Parts: sequence; C-alpha cells; structure tokens
Amino acid sequence: MSSKPIDETPDRPRHWIPDDLWRSIQRSIPIVCVDAIPVRLTTKPDRSQTVTSVGLIRRAVPVPFGEPDGSSLTGRSGWGIVGGRMRHGATFAEELARQVRETLGPAAVVTPIDPTNPTYVAQYSPHGPDSRFDATDPRQHAIGVTWIVTLVGPLSPQGEATGFHWFPVDALPPPHAFGFGQHNVVRACLERQRTMSAGDVGDTQVRGCAGVD
Repeated sequence: MSSKPIDETPDRPRHWIPDDLWRSIQRSIPIVCVDAIPVRLTTKPDRSQTVTSVGLIRRAVPVPFGEPDGSSLTGRSGWGIVGGRMRHGATFAEELARQVRETLGPAAVVTPIDPTNPTYVAQYSPHGPDSRFDATDPRQHAIGVTWIVTLVGPLSPQGEATGFHWFPVDALPPPHAFGFGQHNVVRACLERQRTMSAGDVGDTQVRGCAGVD
C-alpha cells in the first residue's frame, strides 16, 4: 500500500506517512478501518424495515480473491464494501462520510441505520484464512468497524472503485467473487440487521470475536 495523507481537512496541512514507516506499522499493530455497506430498505406494515438490496463496489483485489481481470492493477477484481483506514483525530461519522465521498463521489450522502452503534465489528486476518477471523487482508491485521447505511444523491464510482452495483439481497455474488472474504462481513451485517429489525436485541455481542462460520 502506498503512503496516504492522514489528515485531509481543508484547514490543516497534509501529512504523509513514508512508505517504509507505513509498512512497519502494518506489520506491527492492528489497523482500524471504517466501512459501510449501502442498502435499500422497504418498510413493512408493522413499521419494521427489511433490506431488499445491497450495494457493492468493484475493485482490484490481490490473489487469491476475486476473479481474473486483465484491466486491474492486480490482475484480479472482486466485489466489496466501501471503506478504509481511519484518520487520526477523526470521528466515525466523519470517516463514514469521507469514505463514501471518496469512493462513490462527492454528491453521495450517507446515513447509518443506527448512527450510535456499528452494525458489526469485523476482524481481518493478516495470515490467510483463519476460522478465528471474519475475513482476510494479506496487507495487515485490520479491524473493520462496519455500518449498514443508506445513500442518497448521484453515485459516481471513483478512487479504488471501478464500479458499483445494487444486488438483490437474495442474489448476492458468490463468495469467490468477493475480495478479502468480505462475503462473510456482508452476511454478518445482514444477519444483525434482521435481528435488530425483528426487535430481538438479546444477542448483540460482536460475533467477529469468534469468527464467522
């Protein structure tokens, strides 16, 4: 991963992490990421909400994830969720807004289903598939603080996103078509949303602590 600005607010100077220092950080400590899973909702007569479709980005992914794609920088591309590393000094709300704008265009406006709590906290193994973790990120040990969100405004995939598509909730891409094993994260978030919509809040522990079957 190339170095990236850690502070991009207009009233502050940009600061960059040198590549060698960033690689050392990735090897040494877990990296906190803020992630978003866009959804479309319908409201039932009893006023509960149901997810009808899920929005996923298309992006370059490392081997062995995704599918062959000669136009990708890595030679492979896959479906995934919106998100990335959290900046120092930023709030979750600020990072959700930034990640969505940088990935789906400056006109995209994001609203978390529950602004006070993440839908799921996903754990990414740095060492390949591991049943203790939800997914895999060969670059780093990552913690994905993940929200189910709704979007308004025109969407224009950019940055790491080469495309964006709405999938019916019962017709998501197959697991092998996702990057980083994120099908597990999407599934966990949808299960949590269904539980919360049904009013059953008795089992709200972070399932990522035990991995996803």
